[in-house]
Amino acid sequence: MFEFLFDLVFPHNTCALCRKPGLYWTGRPWCEECDRKLEATRENRPVCDRCGKYLCGGDNQCQDCSEQAPPFFIARAVGPYEKCYKVAVKLLKFMCRGYIAVRMGRMMAEVVKNEPRYWPLDLVIPVPISQPNLMKRGFNQSEVLARNVAKALGLKMLPDVLVRVRETPSQRELTKEERQQNLKGAFDVRDCEKIRGKNILLVDDVYTTGSTAKECATVLLDAGANRVSVITWASGKGF
Repeated sequence: MFEFLFDLVFPHNTCALCRKPGLYWTGRPWCEECDRKLEATRENRPVCDRCGKYLCGGDNQCQDCSEQAPPFFIARAVGPYEKCYKVAVKLLKFMCRGYIAVRMGRMMAEVVKNEPRYWPLDLVIPVPISQPNLMKRGFNQSEVLARNVAKALGLKMLPDVLVRVRETPSQRELTKEERQQNLKGAFDVRDCEKIRGKNILLVDDVYTTGSTAKECATVLLDAGANRVSVITWASGKGF
């Protein structure tokens, strides 16, 4: 009902991704051509069996996961962090096109539905963002995605259990090792009883080095979660 009213009040007459004129709505924010491009970008591309990063070689795991298994059980993304997938992230995060998160979340949920290793699941939890970014954007893009993923999967979403307790410098220019160290002690669980013994689906927008997902998974497991799996909209490359 909310989506219908939103589309009624704020109609969309251009494709969110390529700006092609037409009739679009929250359930279909981009055109059929962009849909085909999204599908073609991810089609028949091998991914790391553990973290879901896109692989260039013939191995079934990326170098990072081969050297050290991540704390989460499995991670997957809808597509690679390039082309239309990258555009969608930028539109959501920096241009406040929150309505596209409905379709993005549903596509993320489909990935989870179709991968048996995710199941069973009990809760959906978004990765928290820094306070400066929250104040700048006015919302947490991971929470918006998580809400739509949870709705599509029929699961409960807990937005305030995993919290950010320490602000950190931007991860953007840091190496993999620096990113991991930068996030130490940045997250905490507010109410351990809510996640004790639960199988959790952790939601974020992008998986690149995996430092954020790994640190969040570690904190959740240390707080008593039974298992943590990860779903993102896009994923980077592994070697």
